[in-house]
Amino acid sequence: MDLSDEELVKMSAQGSYDAYAELVNRYSNLVYSIALNKIRDFQHSEDISQEVFVKAWSKIADMNEGDKFSAWISAITRNQCIDWFRKNSKEEVVYSENHNDVSTEFIKQHEIKITIWDALNRLDEKYRLVTILYFITGFRGKEISEQLNLTLSAVESRLRRAKEKLKEELFDLMAETFSEHKVGKEFEEEVMWRIIPRIATIEIPVSNVKTSIDWYNKILGTKMISETDNTAMLRLQGGNRVGVPTIYLVQTADSSRLSFKNTNTNITHSIIDFFIHDLNRFHTFLTEQGVTVTGINYIPGMPGFGGFGFLDPDGNSLSACNVTFSGQE
Repeated sequence: MDLSDEELVKMSAQGSYDAYAELVNRYSNLVYSIALNKIRDFQHSEDISQEVFVKAWSKIADMNEGDKFSAWISAITRNQCIDWFRKNSKEEVVYSENHNDVSTEFIKQHEIKITIWDALNRLDEKYRLVTILYFITGFRGKEISEQLNLTLSAVESRLRRAKEKLKEELFDLMAETFSEHKVGKEFEEEVMWRIIPRIATIEIPVSNVKTSIDWYNKILGTKMISETDNTAMLRLQGGNRVGVPTIYLVQTADSSRLSFKNTNTNITHSIIDFFIHDLNRFHTFLTEQGVTVTGINYIPGMPGFGGFGFLDPDGNSLSACNVTFSGQE
């Protein structure tokens, strides 16, 4: 997306997820580098960086100067780091007295981290941030100057000064270590996962809520979260993860059920498809439990992949499949 920051900010403020994803992609390593400069820990810095972009999304509609996004997101990052220090005491790695409990590789990596951060701490902050950004992004001076709103000569001077203070061998070690901890597409996807709307609850009409609770628990492995006389909230396995919907059973005299007919094919479709790895085994299980099921429909040209329909006790149409689209795994 070849647009200016100002254009992307304006589009994001109007609700464009694609525009904001581009801003996240464009500035993720800047935010990450600022956090690293303050926190000195790769994992904590990545967590903080994600939180920064989530928080920025909620405030971007109030941003009046889109061309200053870099400075704005940098300020949010520094404030987020301050909040982190308020909530967390400095963590120390404590080795067990039984050295067999700690791998040699773990100790080696920890010692490398100590060596690197000790060296970086000897640099003034203005040199340190430019150096970290240089290693994390692989950017040249011009790109770094644009991200930090500095002149090219200032960036080149700071990098040159940092190299003079750091031994060449240590400089190479930093390059190798930081390159292993870059953030990329997965970081952007994780941020957007926390921002975009997701299915929270699937509401299903039933005639007897207690009967349906037992059926869904037995057939689909759900767990009950809460229950009233006429409703029940069920959690799917893995439901503690963000984005996994709950099932809300509602006892009602309304005879409407979840399904619709495709008038092009006269096939009745379900509203909800459940993914299952072993399609044949699940089909056999449902049949043995007396559940009304259709035959397995395999996708032409994709041997072993397909799905089938089945009904809950109230005739709500459900289905199972072993196919996902890219990004659903």
